[in-house]
Order: sequence, then C-alpha cells, then structure tokens
Amino acid sequence: MKNGEIIKILEQLAPVEIAEEWDRVGLMIGSRESENTGVLLTLDVTPSAVREAEEKGANLIVSHHPFIWDPLPCIDEEDPRGAMYARLIREGISVYSMHTNLDKARGGINDYLAKLFGGTDVEEDGVGRVFSTGGLTLGELARRVSERLDDKTVVVVGDPDMPVKRAYVVGGAGGSEYDRTKRLADVLISGEMKHHQYLDAPIDGLALIEFSHFSSEIIMQEILSDALAPYSIKIFKATKVCPFWRIQEL
Repeated sequence: MKNGEIIKILEQLAPVEIAEEWDRVGLMIGSRESENTGVLLTLDVTPSAVREAEEKGANLIVSHHPFIWDPLPCIDEEDPRGAMYARLIREGISVYSMHTNLDKARGGINDYLAKLFGGTDVEEDGVGRVFSTGGLTLGELARRVSERLDDKTVVVVGDPDMPVKRAYVVGGAGGSEYDRTKRLADVLISGEMKHHQYLDAPIDGLALIEFSHFSSEIIMQEILSDALAPYSIKIFKATKVCPFWRIQEL
C-alpha cells in the first residue's frame, strides 16, 4: 500500500476541507507515491519521534500538530530543526498532519472526549461538542475528566456542588470557545484558558474545567489506530511523545 492510499483513508475520517482557515494540515514532507513500511502516530513531530520512526521502520509519520507553519527560508543542518527536516527527507520519511480537521470530524477528538466523559445527546457546534452530563455536579464531572484522561493537572473554576446540565468540550487550547460556551452550556471543558477567563467565569455564571493540552489530544493515537486497523498496515504509537516534565513526575 502506498502512503497516498493511507492518506485517503485518513481523509475519509477527517477531510482537510473542514480544518480551520488558519491551520496547516495535510502532507508536510514526503511523497504519496512511496510504498508504506509502517505508520507512526504521534502528537508532535520531534527529533525523538523521527528516531522512533526510523527504529520501527515506519516511513510515514502521522501527527496531530503541524510542524511547518511558515515558508522555510532554508534547511540548515546546523540548526536543530533544519537537521530534523533534512533527516526526514534523507531517510524517506513522510509526515502528514491532522489538526483542527481531526478535532472537528465526526468520530474525531472532540466526539471522543464527549463520549469518554459519559456525555449523551452530543451535538456539534463550532469546533467543539455540547453534551448532557446526566445530572452530575461540577465536582463529579471534574473528577471524571481527571480520571478518564489520567490527568492530575485538572483545574476547576466554580462551585463543585453546582449542578451541570450541559457541557461544552474542546480538546487542546479551547479558551477561544468561551463566548460560545456562555450561550450553550454551564461549563467549558478545555485546556490552556486565559487568566482573565478564570476571573470572568464566576461573573458570567460559567464554570470551567481545564485539562492539559497534552492529555486531551494524545487520544489521537487511539482514534487513528482504530481507523487504520482494518487494513494491512503496521501501526506504531510513538512512546516518546511528552518532551517535558510534569510537576507530579518531578
């Protein structure tokens, strides 16, 4: 099977056309004509992910986050990023990125999160998903988010005894969905919100549950491995995907 055939399968799940206008998705480096030797699924394209692809014999990396945003003035191997780009080209490893299209797609990241948190009556709205909580309190919902993502960094703004009827969830950095959530739900569940939103939420009658950007999006490995499972493809989940220390790990 060629890399291009695998890309077509992925685009059936998350068409590039539904990505946000500012986003950079699709084939970043490489060729659709290369015969595939394996797929490495990773949140980010880093030197460690490239080494892992080489070690596992995978010549297609599928990432969530794009790693080329602006035109490159040059590829200088004295620069660490330039060295990584050159290594990918030299080793014949293609990179394909699925970002906001995978967030928004049916069966994508935000659908997965809504179901993971036990949501019912799930509705698409904008980038995220609105869902019914089944009568949970804010504290109960926050504990569920923490446990099911295995994320001990969850932050809550609001009364833990407050009943939550409707929640709005968006993976990654979703503070931009704050105003939309005020119209649709009792709580915004997302990552990387702004400090002023912590202060504004109680005034606006809105609760917040903030998880880590990383924990909410690494689930892309599960989503894409399931999508590719019916085909004769070697699939690998990158293991060196978190290049930073978390506080509880120190």
